[in-house]
Amino acid sequence: MGTRRLIQREMAVAALLLATGGGAAAAEQVLVTKLRTDHVSLYDCNGPKKKPDREYDRAAFKGPWRATEDESMPLFLRVRVDGKEYCVRKFAVETDKAVTVKKDSQCGAVVAQQQQKSGATRGLGEGCGQ
Repeated sequence: MGTRRLIQREMAVAALLLATGGGAAAAEQVLVTKLRTDHVSLYDCNGPKKKPDREYDRAAFKGPWRATEDESMPLFLRVRVDGKEYCVRKFAVETDKAVTVKKDSQCGAVVAQQQQKSGATRGLGEGCGQ
């Protein structure tokens, strides 16, 4: 009887996660903690990414922005700034968690997290086109 109840509980939790989008397909949220350059370009997420919609100054950055990754835009993060949704290039910001670029677009490079300095660069990028 105890095993049956445990299995039912696990099935209920799994169903709840799937119903709320908490499964593996849900976008993981990260926090943008710092801007890497003096001016960061913010793009309209629904428009072309060739021309920025707005520039944001590092001096005006007052706190973390909630960001989500979108699989359709592997080089960008979706952020909400001043009540409007924008997209920002991953390499232009630092985040609280590692944010990677998919292997197909940039060889799986970690681009948005503060990284340890390393002198070992031998083999960097080898075999990423395979």
